[in-house]
Amino acid sequence: MHTTWIKNRLSTGIAALALAGGIGALQPASAHAAPAPEYWTFKNIDIGVNQDQCLTGGKIDGGTSSVFMSKCNGSNFQQWDWRGTDSGSLPFKQLQNKATGLCLATDNKSWTHNAVWASRCDWRDGMRFNYDGELYYFMSALTNYNVFLTARDSGAVYSTSEDDNERTGWRGWHS
Repeated sequence: MHTTWIKNRLSTGIAALALAGGIGALQPASAHAAPAPEYWTFKNIDIGVNQDQCLTGGKIDGGTSSVFMSKCNGSNFQQWDWRGTDSGSLPFKQLQNKATGLCLATDNKSWTHNAVWASRCDWRDGMRFNYDGELYYFMSALTNYNVFLTARDSGAVYSTSEDDNERTGWRGWHS
């Protein structure tokens, strides 16, 4: 009787160990952590009166938000992360706002004074940009190239052609 009790206890213990080992095998291996985003801040260098103005994402309104210039303060609304990859000759990528989670967007209605806003991140031409840190400009990936992100003294942000002689100079830095 004592032998039967020991066999039952051993069988139960072995079964418990096997079950625990099986559960461990079913759990996924810990995933490698994705690299932390590298957030950028962009200051317009051509605005005369308001020298300390940064690209800012605004309040969300139905899946979109405004984009405007405001005093540089380092807030999450002024931090942007480059997303995606592009195989073209220039690396056009999306620019996602840290606070809103929305991506910078522009339309392509004309060579000048195109609207700029932030919207859900779709991989389309009006939502992909190239920043040249040596020449200090943003070019949008639209059907008409040479359309650049520009700022006004009023704080408005547009995209326009280089020939429009607007405030297209941007200095960017990242954390």
